[in-house]
Amino acid sequence: MIDDEALKSIERLHRLKSDGVITEEDFEKSKEKLLFGSGRKVRVQTTNSEATLPADGDHIGWMVLALKRYADFNGRSGRKEYWMFELLTVAWTLACFVMAIVLAGAAAGLWLIGLLGLVVPRVAAQARRFHDQDRSGWMALINLVPFVGPFLVLGLMLIDGTPGGNRFGPSPKLG
Repeated sequence: MIDDEALKSIERLHRLKSDGVITEEDFEKSKEKLLFGSGRKVRVQTTNSEATLPADGDHIGWMVLALKRYADFNGRSGRKEYWMFELLTVAWTLACFVMAIVLAGAAAGLWLIGLLGLVVPRVAAQARRFHDQDRSGWMALINLVPFVGPFLVLGLMLIDGTPGGNRFGPSPKLG
């Protein structure tokens, strides 16, 4: 017997298939797992359509994609989305730092506010990258380990995601 949650998940999967986000094969696999169960719980990616993947050459689109998914800790993000956002983060940090030096203390507050404003989307992007590798998003807490934590996380961000769908949704490469 199909419960309401499974039916809604299948409907979302069908919409993703109709929109071309997932393939027919991924749809069928996910539907089977929902109907007949599996050893692992399957999540359907439910991000809204306004965060669709930009074209390959749209570098600005890739940089701001993580900002569009500001506090979305669900689903998966590919390496391109993560590293383009990191590039934007570094550029913003450097720009705020230069402004703080040039304008003396007046821009120091802006620098701090700018950095704090990027904490949530950065952790969310890291959680989605861990999901892409079929790992828990809580691994982003490794950042809190003094001295080595952020370097470990950056190293883990280099690892390619699992091919095809996993328990966190379809592959971001299928978009």
